[in-house]
Amino acid sequence: MNETLNFRTAIHFLSKYIKKHRSNFVRFYLGWLFDNMLAVIMPILFGIMIDEVVYKQNVSLFLKLSGMYVVLAVFSCVLYFFIYAQHHYLMNMYTLDIKLDIFRHLMKCKAEYLMDMSAGDISTLLEKDSNECMHFIIRNVIHQINRILSILIILSYLCKIDIRIGLFAMIAAPLSVFINTAFGKKIRTYGDKERSFYGTYISWVYEILSALKDIRLLGAQNHVKEKFEEYHISIYGVERKSGMTSYAAQKVIDFTSLVIRLSIFTFAGYLASRGQITIGVLTVILSFYGELTSALGAAGNSYLDAQHRISLIQKIYDFLNTPTEEDNIRRKELVVTNGTVTFEHLDFSYRSGMQILSDINLELHAGEKIAVTGESGSGKTTLAYLLTGFYQPQKGDIRIDGQRLFECSLRSIRSQIGLVAQDVLIFPGTIRENIRLGNPRATEEQLKEVCIQAELWKVIQNLPEGLDTIIGMHGNDLSGGQKQRIAIARIYLKNPQIIIFDEATSSLDGETEAEIHHAWNKVLTGRTAIIITHRESTLIHCDRIITIQKGKIC
Repeated sequence: MNETLNFRTAIHFLSKYIKKHRSNFVRFYLGWLFDNMLAVIMPILFGIMIDEVVYKQNVSLFLKLSGMYVVLAVFSCVLYFFIYAQHHYLMNMYTLDIKLDIFRHLMKCKAEYLMDMSAGDISTLLEKDSNECMHFIIRNVIHQINRILSILIILSYLCKIDIRIGLFAMIAAPLSVFINTAFGKKIRTYGDKERSFYGTYISWVYEILSALKDIRLLGAQNHVKEKFEEYHISIYGVERKSGMTSYAAQKVIDFTSLVIRLSIFTFAGYLASRGQITIGVLTVILSFYGELTSALGAAGNSYLDAQHRISLIQKIYDFLNTPTEEDNIRRKELVVTNGTVTFEHLDFSYRSGMQILSDINLELHAGEKIAVTGESGSGKTTLAYLLTGFYQPQKGDIRIDGQRLFECSLRSIRSQIGLVAQDVLIFPGTIRENIRLGNPRATEEQLKEVCIQAELWKVIQNLPEGLDTIIGMHGNDLSGGQKQRIAIARIYLKNPQIIIFDEATSSLDGETEAEIHHAWNKVLTGRTAIIITHRESTLIHCDRIITIQKGKIC
């Protein structure tokens, strides 16, 4: 059970990313601190300038103070460039560290946990939620500290001018903020609902865009279009309620602020008319009250913002604390000498509790090619994922040449066991780069040899750039048979002793499938193979056929 974050623990969680950029954060904080102090000093300086002219007719000092005022104003502009240079750096580099952590964890997260997350959820986590971590540190921590310091300095100065004005400010300003916050909560409720609904909508759009071909093939365009319209009608309804509430609340807030401001201005004006304060001091009071109200309001809003951002930080924290494949330390190295595989009383269920495999007992002899058939969802692919270490059973064991699989390191397991799936992983890049995924250190001679064995070399020779031919995302430039040949070439290059083919030829036509089977026969020589298939043309190439129904071997 993961810890529920609060303001303090959220800061503690994010502090490990701050340490790397400590000097930049210090400069950024000091920059904003100086800027806030200037916001306090400049009204006081302006008030002194007015008094020097009105009461003392000291033009010389007035001009000197004016020069100082101009210098501070110019310094404030320069300071802004410095602050935002730091902000730009931190916004990119600080969030990059968080994104890298998320991505690294994604690469090693246990497969059953990833099943609960959509591509849209992961995309939002990487791009949007990670940025909110930086906004939390800047807006809800750094700015909040400086606001509190400004508030304390302003209140101290107002009390020093006149204790009555200080007390009035202490009562009136928080009252104004309280009214703003009360109505602000209503606005925020609709705003949060709007953001949540919009986030769901964006995730839905992301999933639809990744499945456009399937939607067309299914003839589901009208259904998707109706759903799209429903989302937008719902968004319009939420936006309308949010807009009306915001408008009404804003008018109440403006009226309340006006009444309170007029009250303190009238009282300060009265003191000035009695000679108890100067016009310069009156100017400072008017400026400071506006600054105080603004700072208190921003502090209240910042607290509410922080609660929302903490909920997003919680999502990142929870994800980074999901179990990984590395959590179970496996120290033994899997050494395959013959390739005998034994499944012993194997049970497996997903996190939802759904039973997938039940009491699986199966032995594969060294060099044997065994076909595994069964209906969709019967547990065939799950068996393959258990053998490659993606899943771990609730009961039972898998042994390879007598070695307990779940005591062996995942690196050694995946170096000895290869898997070729129906959807071959193709990265945008060259054919050479895609084949070398099997062995990044492969030589040119090895690359040529595996391409010949996979019956891919003739295809490559007919390409203008040969192995350096660029292929697009998902291998859209290649046929299904060419993708399978690339997958077989990778397996040759990786040279595992046990190979799994998971519906690898299910989408190929008969002629291409026959060619792929011919390539299979070469790669499988002397190796143990599990071939998951439902095609009879593939079954004839296997030594034995096993059928799985409802998680059990028939």
